[in-house]
Amino acid sequence: MSYYNTIEEVGSALTESNKKTRKQEDLIFALFQKRNEPLSPSMVLSQSGLNCPITSIRRAITDLTNSGRIVKTERQVKGMYGKAEHLWELPDLKEPKQVSLFTTPKY
Repeated sequence: MSYYNTIEEVGSALTESNKKTRKQEDLIFALFQKRNEPLSPSMVLSQSGLNCPITSIRRAITDLTNSGRIVKTERQVKGMYGKAEHLWELPDLKEPKQVSLFTTPKY
């Protein structure tokens, strides 16, 4: 969670802004889990039900990416402003295949 306090809020205003940021990130991550498919920022905004600027969605996606909760793909789609947007998705959480460092002796 990262509320970027560029307007130097203090006290209860800062606390409230941090809560909103955390809630946005939690809702966006839950959407990725529910949909379980790649999403762009415009798709997240339209499907999340959040009433916020697209920049807040992009901030949350960046923070979720930085924390490893979602990953950016190389795929792109046309966004709400007609420009290409990358897609993000849940990381592949499959267990890595275990490799033996030793060969089994043949008797």
